[in-house]
Amino acid sequence: MSAACPDLPLVVLPANNLVRATSRPAEPVGAALRTAVTALESFHTDLLNPRGARVEPLQRALDSAVEAMARLATLAQVAPMDAAALTPIVPNHAYFGVRTADLDDARLVSEVTVVIARALADLRIARLSVNQQAAEVLAMIQVLRGLDPQDAERDPASPATPAGPVPVLPGQDELTRWVITHHFYFVLNLAAAESVTRALARHREGEAEAARDALREAATYVRAFTAAMMHSGDMSAPCYDAEVRPTMSPPAVPAALTGRTQPEHKAFRKAMRTLAGTWTDSFDKLAANVPEVALARDALLEADLQDIEQHVTITAALVGDDGSIIQADEAAGSAIAMLRTMRHARAEQYRPLMRFGDTVTLIAQ
Repeated sequence: MSAACPDLPLVVLPANNLVRATSRPAEPVGAALRTAVTALESFHTDLLNPRGARVEPLQRALDSAVEAMARLATLAQVAPMDAAALTPIVPNHAYFGVRTADLDDARLVSEVTVVIARALADLRIARLSVNQQAAEVLAMIQVLRGLDPQDAERDPASPATPAGPVPVLPGQDELTRWVITHHFYFVLNLAAAESVTRALARHREGEAEAARDALREAATYVRAFTAAMMHSGDMSAPCYDAEVRPTMSPPAVPAALTGRTQPEHKAFRKAMRTLAGTWTDSFDKLAANVPEVALARDALLEADLQDIEQHVTITAALVGDDGSIIQADEAAGSAIAMLRTMRHARAEQYRPLMRFGDTVTLIAQ
């Protein structure tokens, strides 16, 4: 099975699902990382200017951030892994050009910064709202900060980086956008899963402030991977139907691809099931003891509901009334109907935990 964009270099994600480093990068990389964060923060501020966005300042801020990220990704490069020795663990990985492996911190920084650089560069031509752009950029800042932990020692033994530029954006076609924004989406799902898991651990240990901070991090990542999903679908319905959808079903691939088998999103969904199944205090009960934690958990659950609602929206725009590509039965409901059912089931599960829970109840047929 070949990749959808075979000319795009493979992305190697960490086998342990952690996109957070334990040691600080070598000084040149660390300095470039801090510069990139500063540039992204400036762009984020301009995007959310309460007096309104101005085209020229926004473009300059974006150009500066893209340049800083490209420099960081170039400096962070390490020697390529032997890709022939890496086997995709699911068909989705083969399609998107993704592999998993044990990564040291230097290689993790190398892989993640390239993913962010490509997604950011595509914002130059993508048609996203300022709020969606801001959600992506804020998560980029958060991920980058996790690659340079302030309480860790700097690694003096990081491998030297090779000369030559990083292929930040190999093409400007919709299929390439589909692939590179999904790479970013995968990183964000892993980051969100880790934040939720950490929030649960801190809650069990009675560390309310740390639990609150981890929940806020998770909500930032969820809003960002929702925006990345909308980013990936920045194309017309005819373009999606002609250029993208056929690449995800036979004969292009052995079997139709589905997000349900995507390991990175499955990791996040598992973390959310654990949260909903084990942290069962109602919003009122939690708020009576730790109000900021209650609000942070509520924001995460709300963001997760909005994510699947946006999935309905983008599916309606690109697929319309057609069935899901994984539905064999032509009489089955539309892809939109399937997503709405999933959305209502999720809302029903979250209702007892939320401040303003959804009152819709599924009726068994």
